[in-house]
Amino acid sequence: AMQYRIEMSASREGVARIHLPGRSLELEARRDAGGWRVAIVDPESPPEQDGGNTIALRADNANDAVWRVARAAVRAVSELTNSPLPVELRHDPDT
Repeated sequence: AMQYRIEMSASREGVARIHLPGRSLELEARRDAGGWRVAIVDPESPPEQDGGNTIALRADNANDAVWRVARAAVRAVSELTNSPLPVELRHDPDT
């Protein structure tokens, strides 16, 4: 099973880090017209220009937006690497 960890920032709303096998990704949500934009950055290979690494979505708040994108990223890596997840991802970052 694939090992991963999603860390929500305790001091900054809408900021998280995903730890995957051999890689960590940083996420940050920003308010956008009609919803949120969540930027995903690989610190080892930052994007050359802004905009190509964001996902637009509707969510209740910045933490919800980041949590949804983090779960989707973990699921995508799991499928792409054919590594099953040990347990289903929770829906609520506060539980």
